[in-house]
Amino acid sequence: MISVRASQIFTNEIDDAVAAKKQLDAGASFTEVVEKYSTCPSKKNGGDLGWMPEDSAGALMGEISENDKGKILGPLHTPYGYHIIQITEVRVEESEEPIVFNPDTPMTEVNKVLPEVHTLLFKKFHIGMPVSGYQPDETIFTVCEKHGKKIGEVLSLLNQEAGNKLSPSITPEQLKSQIETGRTDLSLFDIREKWEHDIAKIEGATLIARDNCENVLNTTPKDNEIVLIDWKGDRSPSFQKWLGSRGFTNVKCLDGGIDAWSERVNTRLARYDIDSEDDDYRYEDIFDDLK
Repeated sequence: MISVRASQIFTNEIDDAVAAKKQLDAGASFTEVVEKYSTCPSKKNGGDLGWMPEDSAGALMGEISENDKGKILGPLHTPYGYHIIQITEVRVEESEEPIVFNPDTPMTEVNKVLPEVHTLLFKKFHIGMPVSGYQPDETIFTVCEKHGKKIGEVLSLLNQEAGNKLSPSITPEQLKSQIETGRTDLSLFDIREKWEHDIAKIEGATLIARDNCENVLNTTPKDNEIVLIDWKGDRSPSFQKWLGSRGFTNVKCLDGGIDAWSERVNTRLARYDIDSEDDDYRYEDIFDDLK
């Protein structure tokens, strides 16, 4: 996956666009020509549009590669006017799919992703370490059954730890400090179901649902720091990835979700449990309807 940073000269007048391109061809600096001809608000930043995901950049600029840094495109005509684009940076990112364990996942596979799984399970659930390692036929379900542990709680921990390896996150204590600074560029998105939100919530967080998702995203600056709040931190990575595809550049998951916040920051909040066998509890897949 490629992320692109670009600057632009924008004008509604074709004559100005042609004149600007001629000056660039003659050796004028891009920022100098931006100052002279551009009518875009980005003019105050030298025309800088910031980072864009590959699909958004490609819609305007066409196919882009690592070798296109510094390339100037245009004038390009859109329904808005005339654009001259300079590609200032190109960043190639590895595309990593979120890791999601399920009850039938072999413990040998869990161990590959989480080499520290023995310590995690012992510290959290007092599940003893296997003397000779996990056997090929052992799964998360069979280990939970053997030790009398709730499969939902164990899955939540393992998926959270796996997600943290791929997903930027923030601890409850760090989030508390950020909130207390009164930052205006901090957005808290609660992606749980409404009944969960009614039990416990972080003040100032916006509950995201199908009927308000698009409006919230359209009114949130792409470079805001967004913190996603779920139950125990196991569902946020998927939503985090989706927001990244929408152009949001600074999205973090709350470590341990609202449960950790209630335990470590605001102990007056109620804590709740979810029946792992109740399929109706799952968070609404808000983004399924918006793809």
